[in-house]
Amino acid sequence: MGIHLIILAGDGLTTHAQISQSGVVKTFAQPPAIFMKSLPIVCIVLLLAGVRSFGQEKYRGGIVYGPKAAFNISAPEGWVLDNEAGAEQGLPCVLYPKGSSWADAKTIIYAKIASTQYEDVDKFVAIAIKEMKDRHGLPKEKIESGKTRDGRSYFINEYPATKNYSQWERVAYIQLPKAVAYVVLSSRDESRYRKDCPALREALKSFAYLEPKSDREQH
Repeated sequence: MGIHLIILAGDGLTTHAQISQSGVVKTFAQPPAIFMKSLPIVCIVLLLAGVRSFGQEKYRGGIVYGPKAAFNISAPEGWVLDNEAGAEQGLPCVLYPKGSSWADAKTIIYAKIASTQYEDVDKFVAIAIKEMKDRHGLPKEKIESGKTRDGRSYFINEYPATKNYSQWERVAYIQLPKAVAYVVLSSRDESRYRKDCPALREALKSFAYLEPKSDREQH
């Protein structure tokens, strides 16, 4: 049997350009207001009966829960999912290649649900671009698009490195019922970014929306 991971995510997120590859939040004079609201994040790991795997093999998938939405996501082949390493940065669901760690990986992925005040993906992205423009410049918008495992549309924006920010990033945005989810791939340099960016598409192939518990109980 495999291991099933449940991640209870708070209301809010950090900017997808504030996490360094050392796993430490970079220092900014004033982070964008869009990413400032947050609630405590709780992670619960459920080990199924008979599980005896340890180390990096133990987490391949998880469920990220927020106040208005939830989704399932799994690590691409050759990657692992970690519900602890990014917790102090408000990231309950981080992924990195096997054989590396959150602290030393040259490329990482993390998945989040936007603050509850944002229910429309286009409005959320527009505000995020505006808030990050001075430091990160303008992204290359909608360089890719596709469907998640459950048929939900996503699009990807690319955020190349700038003189003020060394990371290469691409972000997939997914419209959920009354919520916005996004999945970020961040690399230390362009060569690694180009090599690892297919991992984001693979992670999105596993993405599936889940109704919040309160909604399911009403049906």
